[in-house]
Amino acid sequence: MIGARGLIYSAYFFVITSIVLTRVVKAFTAAEFFAVSAFVCGILLLRFAGRWGSLSHSRRAIVVGSLVGLSGLLIKGVLVLLGIGVGDHAAHDGTHPLLVHIHHLFFNLGFLLFVYAALAAAVSWWRTKQ
Repeated sequence: MIGARGLIYSAYFFVITSIVLTRVVKAFTAAEFFAVSAFVCGILLLRFAGRWGSLSHSRRAIVVGSLVGLSGLLIKGVLVLLGIGVGDHAAHDGTHPLLVHIHHLFFNLGFLLFVYAALAAAVSWWRTKQ
């Protein structure tokens, strides 16, 4: 079974894969799959911690980033139910309105919290080595 450290490594691998697929390969559907996978890994950290208070600062940032990222899918679902973003305007061709792909904003905010978590963990590790 994969532990908390394995989940963190998996989440970061999925984040990097998602970014590469988006920016280099332009495989948007696959990139979104990996982004959601990263966020699911982040939320699963709570299962291994047992409670919020037992998580380190950087792991809390990962969980919050995951919740922010996945909330974008919830918002997208509500917009689709309202009829916004359905049809030709939902294409990734650069002509879409912001509301169609608002979930990307939340994905990116979640990714920024992952970057913050990595930096916080690196600083914490560096301080313990001093």
